[in-house]
Amino acid sequence: MTLGDLDFTPLSENDIPLLKTYLAKSDYEESNHNLVNLLMWQHQYPLFKYISENWILLLGIHEGTLFLYMPLCERRYLLDAIEQASAIFHNAGIKFVMSAYTADVKDRILEKYPEYCFCSPRESYDYVYEREKLITLSGKKLQKRRNHYNAFMRLYGSKYRFEPIEKHIDQCRKLLETWKSDIDDDFLYFERLGTEYVLDNFDVLQAQGGCILINDQVEGFIIGSYGSKRMVQINIEKANDQIRGIYQVLESEFLSHYFTDCELVNREDDLGKQNLRDAKMASVPLYLIEKYRICEEVNYDCQGGCKG
Repeated sequence: MTLGDLDFTPLSENDIPLLKTYLAKSDYEESNHNLVNLLMWQHQYPLFKYISENWILLLGIHEGTLFLYMPLCERRYLLDAIEQASAIFHNAGIKFVMSAYTADVKDRILEKYPEYCFCSPRESYDYVYEREKLITLSGKKLQKRRNHYNAFMRLYGSKYRFEPIEKHIDQCRKLLETWKSDIDDDFLYFERLGTEYVLDNFDVLQAQGGCILINDQVEGFIIGSYGSKRMVQINIEKANDQIRGIYQVLESEFLSHYFTDCELVNREDDLGKQNLRDAKMASVPLYLIEKYRICEEVNYDCQGGCKG
């Protein structure tokens, strides 16, 4: 893909080592700028990259609109990267649109470009939790989730095992084949493709995962990765929905075994789906991460209302 005089190439697993380096420099706490997420959703949202000495520019496509992710770089290079990206868009005759920007990055850009407008779609907000709370499910507000957890333990407490996902990749694939297979939904289709990609490339991704086995059969699995130095991001959770409490046990076991240096858990956004929003709110988030879409034209059709 060519924009102006600069070449952008598709992102692939071959870029993982370099992406890890630049993501670490960026230290963003936002679910879209996460190694696993960037790669697993490419079937639905293809990505293109441009690599310079001090930053990586990532271009995404959503509903036919080309947009720029937050530049992957040290913060001192942020505005320089934005300036170059703006020039690339202008030279190609394309509207300059930025998406999935955190509030602090958005504010720095608007200081330099006060004429830009922005919006903050509610469905894009990330849900962040205290890691310890998801392990213990303590407190009155988590009573319903604790009831689900206890129901699982009463039925399967002596029958289940939690083991590393690497030992059971094939069984995870079999579970994925049947997971919500009766539902015709584009999002679930692409989510399944992305999950297959992660399972196929698990050994090269910076991720950890675990499975719940009952009677030696995988009934659920979970995969997470670093969202920042202090935050683990839950990328994938799949389980037999007929088993009450299995998701609560999956999360508790996973967070007890992996990423023990993290204090926060990012369970990503709700996509505007009410059932997901209800479930994420029921887990009592510590806070939400607001994300912004930024563009040059005040009349741009921003979801949630464009503010100039």
